[in-house]
Amino acid sequence: MDISQKRLELSLRLRRIGLRLGWMGAAGAALVLLACAEFFSVTLPASDEVADLEAQVLRQRESPRSGREIASGQDAEPGAQIAAFEKFFPPASDINRMIGEIHAAAKKENLALERGDYRLAEEQGLDLLRYQITLPVKGNYPSIRGFVRRVLRDMPYLSLDGISMQRQTAGDEALEAQIRVSVFYRGSK
Repeated sequence: MDISQKRLELSLRLRRIGLRLGWMGAAGAALVLLACAEFFSVTLPASDEVADLEAQVLRQRESPRSGREIASGQDAEPGAQIAAFEKFFPPASDINRMIGEIHAAAKKENLALERGDYRLAEEQGLDLLRYQITLPVKGNYPSIRGFVRRVLRDMPYLSLDGISMQRQTAGDEALEAQIRVSVFYRGSK
């Protein structure tokens, strides 16, 4: 059997099925196709966002203090205010988990993370550690912007220190970017 015969046979089968179903069957089939399109274009992407929001809520609940107590002045002494401020940040033992979250955010935005530069520094006068991270990434502009927005939203103890982008040629969609962030952690006091 050649291809043209198979096409003709398939066409005849589809016509027979269409005649058997009638207009109500065709409308039902169209509704099934519409439901499948909705599932894959709306429901599945929304489930990823729900999982991200649930993780964010869990992190907020685990946070010992939200930082609102500092602004309201419940602790009158400056030392108590500084201690409350320091409690807002995650412990230093969470560094690997936070780096994993950064890499997961890049993966969700379809970015290729190159080998990064990681430096640990102490903040003067506070019991905080600063983990300075420089990440070379490759991807398109919306993905890079989405990645930066995602890590800043999901990690309130992370700051964007700088970002630089360049294209190889003017027509390239792909960008090479250097993203510099600092992640702050409680020290060992």
